[in-house]
Amino acid sequence: MIEVIELPKTLEPRYSAFVAQQAEGMIYWTLEFRDFLQRVLCGTPRYFLALDGSTVVGVLPCFESTHVEYGKLINSLPWFGSHGGCLVQSSDQALVRKALLDRYRELVNTPEVSFATLVLSPQENLAANEYAAVLIPDAVDGRIGQVTTLPMNGADIEDRLESTISQKTRNLARKSRKQGFELSIEDCDEAWRFLHETHAENMEGIGGRAKPWAHFVAMREAIPSYWRQLMIARLNGEPIAAMLIFRFNQTVEYITPVIKHEFRSLQPLSFLIWHGMLNAARDGFRLWNWGGTWATQTSLHHFKAGWGTTDQPYSYLIHAKPRALDALRKDRKAVSDAFPFYFTYPFHLIE
Repeated sequence: MIEVIELPKTLEPRYSAFVAQQAEGMIYWTLEFRDFLQRVLCGTPRYFLALDGSTVVGVLPCFESTHVEYGKLINSLPWFGSHGGCLVQSSDQALVRKALLDRYRELVNTPEVSFATLVLSPQENLAANEYAAVLIPDAVDGRIGQVTTLPMNGADIEDRLESTISQKTRNLARKSRKQGFELSIEDCDEAWRFLHETHAENMEGIGGRAKPWAHFVAMREAIPSYWRQLMIARLNGEPIAAMLIFRFNQTVEYITPVIKHEFRSLQPLSFLIWHGMLNAARDGFRLWNWGGTWATQTSLHHFKAGWGTTDQPYSYLIHAKPRALDALRKDRKAVSDAFPFYFTYPFHLIE
């Protein structure tokens, strides 16, 4: 019989060992990522553990945020669409998954909860019908995940990596390696300040939402240094581009790329991506996860696709009480501001 409990402090080491042992385990399920979220969000972690006797067979992480006017909101997980949902390992994965989702459904159905969103991982999206059958979401939204499979380490690895990417992207990567850039992996305050300031400039240029400086500080505090890399491209000693990646288990997460606008034509970001992929493959990583893309973001999708990606769509399974939707229709900014860095509801489905 499968028992689902809320994670106690005493079982945290077993939780962490379980996540690390699963080939599909991503950094988002780790307790280190939980600790990062606690530093940057107003909310409470609600992490569930599935046990078969004394054996851990599955986990499901959530965060809960409460607002005096708008009630409670559940995300699995918050912060720029971080993947959540179940991670299971058992001879009967469907049974374990259902037990975890039943517990999540109980949480979502409490009267105080106004909104809830579960963001599936691309791998778990293969079981999306199982999720929908248990959760019966009020709405479903989607993203296009893009993942590059990295070559195994060994002879001719550079040639084999080049063979996975498109001709145009291959040419740009080759061009970038002829510009005299200096590559470094840094963890000093100066490098992180460059990352944040250039990120803010880049996002302002496209009307996007920049990650606050406090979030980068929290990453350095909560995410182990051997799970993250801040790669810098310099020209004549000056930083002109940077790329922050997370490296956990078998997967590299493409988190924050930045570039000084005036150097874009020299392709310093292609330089960083190429070396990031090559280093990751040499270190035994198998997947490079580019993150989610909206269907309308055709240029971004095309850029990522040039690096040999396969599309792996995934779903947002959403619940919203009628009173919550009424509040959104009345003042969506006020509701969104009440739950910063959480997902409330797809605005394009409100009307």
